[in-house]
Amino acid sequence: MKLTIYEGMNEIEDEIVINCGMVDKRLKHLIEYIRQYTFSLQGYQGSELFHLSVETLFYIESVDGKTFLYSTSQIYESKDSLTTLEGKLYNTSFVRISKSCLVNTACIKSVKPYANHRMEAALKNGERLIISRNYIDTLKEKLLR
Repeated sequence: MKLTIYEGMNEIEDEIVINCGMVDKRLKHLIEYIRQYTFSLQGYQGSELFHLSVETLFYIESVDGKTFLYSTSQIYESKDSLTTLEGKLYNTSFVRISKSCLVNTACIKSVKPYANHRMEAALKNGERLIISRNYIDTLKEKLLR
């Protein structure tokens, strides 16, 4: 694979062009990864609305019927349900790890076994999340892509 980058072309918008013979599994994964950088979610802090880039979010959690978006140091509330967000984030690095949580696999530092056939994910920001045994295979699949 050859990578060529041209800088300083006085372009108004960044553009990524992929020339290939055929889109294989690796290239499809790369395309999905690039697309997530153009995707954002809406999050609220009080009445203030923020547009949040997907790559800045560590995880999304549903607590008492409310959905929260967690970035490095901020917490935002989403009007969308966890299931709706899971659908929107399907082709990104997010994956469901429990009934109430989606995690950004790009933010996972390590994973280790935990009690009752579950696992524990350590995130790059120091937080730890429990991975339900029902979602371990899905997480492994996403990490191996």
